[in-house]
Amino acid sequence: MHADVGFHAVPSIVLLIDLLLLSPPWTISVLPALALSSTIAFGYWFWIERCFQFNGWYPYPVFEAVGFEGRVGLFALSAIVMALSTGTLKWLYGRVNGYGTSAKAQSRPGAIKSNGNI
Repeated sequence: MHADVGFHAVPSIVLLIDLLLLSPPWTISVLPALALSSTIAFGYWFWIERCFQFNGWYPYPVFEAVGFEGRVGLFALSAIVMALSTGTLKWLYGRVNGYGTSAKAQSRPGAIKSNGNI
């Protein structure tokens, strides 16, 4: 129980506090969040399958129990849950810190050419 709290609950709580109180607003919308979540989820799945090739066992028993189709569904569902969590946290950030102005953003992080030279 203590390890589970230390590995999962404490980092989640600290990251939530960081997000709500110390971070700037997120610029990601729903579809890019779903694309990013899908990339992470299926990238992790491919890594797990690669490790299985070398080790002969999965790190979690559920991966063995559900079979190939079940793993596809499990990771697809994980991607959807991650995207919904992103949307929920973005909404929660707006409720705590305000939604900002209705003005359209003039620049976008990472868009060096459209933002101008440094």
